[in-house]
Amino acid sequence: MDDNEAIRAFLRHFFRLEALPVEIVESPRRALENFLAAPGDYALMMTDCEMPGMSGVELAQRVRAVRADLPMIIFSTSVAVQGAAHFAHQGFAAALPKPVELDRLRSAIRSALPAGFSSAPAGDEPR
Repeated sequence: MDDNEAIRAFLRHFFRLEALPVEIVESPRRALENFLAAPGDYALMMTDCEMPGMSGVELAQRVRAVRADLPMIIFSTSVAVQGAAHFAHQGFAAALPKPVELDRLRSAIRSALPAGFSSAPAGDEPR
Protein backbone atom coordinates (compact mmCIF):
# COMPACT_ATOMS: atom_id res chain seq x y z
CA MET A 1 0.00 0.00 0.00
CA ASP A 2 1.52 3.26 -1.13
CA ASP A 3 0.00 6.49 -2.37
CA ASN A 4 2.95 7.16 -4.70
CA GLU A 5 2.59 5.65 -8.19
CA ALA A 6 6.35 5.33 -8.73
CA ILE A 7 6.70 3.35 -5.50
CA ARG A 8 3.74 1.14 -6.46
CA ALA A 9 5.35 0.44 -9.85
CA PHE A 10 8.66 -0.41 -8.15
CA LEU A 11 6.94 -2.77 -5.70
CA ARG A 12 4.87 -4.41 -8.44
CA HIS A 13 8.09 -5.14 -10.37
CA PHE A 14 9.96 -6.26 -7.25
CA PHE A 15 7.26 -8.74 -6.18
CA ARG A 16 7.01 -10.09 -9.74
CA LEU A 17 10.77 -10.73 -9.78
CA GLU A 18 10.51 -12.44 -6.39
CA ALA A 19 7.63 -14.60 -7.70
CA LEU A 20 5.44 -13.48 -4.82
CA PRO A 21 1.75 -12.79 -5.30
CA VAL A 22 0.88 -9.20 -4.46
CA GLU A 23 -2.03 -6.81 -4.37
CA ILE A 24 -0.94 -3.19 -4.66
CA VAL A 25 -3.38 -0.38 -3.93
CA GLU A 26 -3.16 3.39 -3.88
CA SER A 27 -4.97 4.31 -0.67
CA PRO A 28 -5.23 3.01 2.88
CA ARG A 29 -9.02 3.02 2.69
CA ARG A 30 -8.91 0.78 -0.39
CA ALA A 31 -6.37 -1.49 1.30
CA LEU A 32 -8.63 -1.81 4.34
CA GLU A 33 -11.73 -2.48 2.21
CA ASN A 34 -9.94 -5.20 0.24
CA PHE A 35 -8.52 -6.75 3.39
CA LEU A 36 -11.88 -6.78 5.20
CA ALA A 37 -13.48 -8.50 2.20
CA ALA A 38 -11.09 -11.47 2.54
CA PRO A 39 -8.84 -11.22 5.64
CA GLY A 40 -7.70 -14.83 5.35
CA ASP A 41 -6.24 -14.24 1.89
CA TYR A 42 -3.32 -12.16 3.15
CA ALA A 43 0.05 -13.45 4.38
CA LEU A 44 1.66 -10.02 4.87
CA MET A 45 0.78 -6.35 4.70
CA MET A 46 3.26 -3.69 3.69
CA THR A 47 2.34 -0.02 4.01
CA ASP A 48 3.66 3.50 3.82
CA CYS A 49 3.31 5.62 6.96
CA GLU A 50 2.16 9.07 5.88
CA MET A 51 -0.79 8.99 3.49
CA PRO A 52 -3.90 11.08 2.89
CA GLY A 53 -6.92 9.97 4.91
CA MET A 54 -5.30 7.36 7.15
CA SER A 55 -1.77 6.70 8.33
CA GLY A 56 -0.07 3.36 7.93
CA VAL A 57 -0.08 2.99 11.70
CA GLU A 58 -3.86 3.50 11.82
CA LEU A 59 -4.30 1.04 8.93
CA ALA A 60 -2.23 -1.51 10.86
CA GLN A 61 -4.34 -1.01 14.00
CA ARG A 62 -7.56 -1.58 12.05
CA VAL A 63 -6.17 -4.66 10.34
CA ARG A 64 -4.92 -6.07 13.67
CA ALA A 65 -8.42 -5.72 15.12
CA VAL A 66 -9.44 -8.40 12.60
CA ARG A 67 -6.20 -10.39 12.23
CA ALA A 68 -3.76 -9.83 15.06
CA ASP A 69 -1.47 -12.50 13.58
CA LEU A 70 -0.89 -10.78 10.23
CA PRO A 71 2.74 -9.63 9.92
CA MET A 72 3.16 -6.06 8.75
CA ILE A 73 6.04 -4.05 7.35
CA ILE A 74 6.13 -0.29 7.28
CA PHE A 75 8.07 1.18 4.35
CA SER A 76 8.45 4.93 4.73
CA THR A 77 10.71 7.96 4.92
CA SER A 78 9.27 8.32 8.45
CA VAL A 79 11.44 5.37 9.51
CA ALA A 80 14.58 7.48 9.04
CA VAL A 81 13.07 10.25 11.18
CA GLN A 82 11.33 8.28 13.94
CA GLY A 83 13.57 5.21 13.94
CA ALA A 84 12.79 1.56 13.39
CA ALA A 85 12.34 0.94 17.14
CA HIS A 86 9.38 3.34 17.17
CA PHE A 87 7.56 1.13 14.66
CA ALA A 88 8.72 -2.14 16.24
CA HIS A 89 7.01 -1.02 19.46
CA GLN A 90 3.84 -0.61 17.41
CA GLY A 91 3.99 -4.23 16.28
CA PHE A 92 5.55 -3.98 12.84
CA ALA A 93 7.68 -6.97 11.85
CA ALA A 94 10.05 -4.59 10.05
CA ALA A 95 10.44 -0.87 9.47
CA LEU A 96 12.24 0.02 6.26
CA PRO A 97 13.32 3.49 5.15
CA LYS A 98 12.81 4.86 1.66
CA PRO A 99 14.90 4.40 -0.34
CA VAL A 100 15.73 0.86 0.67
CA GLU A 101 18.38 -1.56 -0.54
CA LEU A 102 16.80 -4.45 -2.44
CA ASP A 103 18.55 -7.08 -0.32
CA ARG A 104 17.20 -5.47 2.84
CA LEU A 105 13.67 -5.34 1.39
CA ARG A 106 13.89 -8.96 0.26
CA SER A 107 15.20 -10.10 3.64
CA ALA A 108 12.50 -8.23 5.59
CA ILE A 109 9.71 -9.67 3.45
CA ARG A 110 11.04 -13.24 3.60
CA SER A 111 11.53 -12.98 7.38
CA ALA A 112 8.02 -11.63 7.92
CA LEU A 113 6.21 -14.18 5.77
CA PRO A 114 4.72 -17.10 7.69
CA ALA A 115 6.73 -20.34 7.84
CA GLY A 116 5.81 -22.58 4.94
CA PHE A 117 4.60 -19.72 2.72
CA SER A 118 5.22 -20.65 -0.89
CA SER A 119 5.71 -18.31 -3.80
CA ALA A 120 3.26 -18.07 -6.63
CA PRO A 121 3.84 -20.52 -9.47
CA ALA A 122 6.01 -19.10 -12.24
CA GLY A 123 4.03 -16.97 -14.63
CA ASP A 124 1.35 -15.86 -12.15
CA GLU A 125 0.69 -12.16 -12.33
CA PRO A 126 0.48 -10.24 -9.08
CA ARG A 127 -2.91 -8.84 -8.17
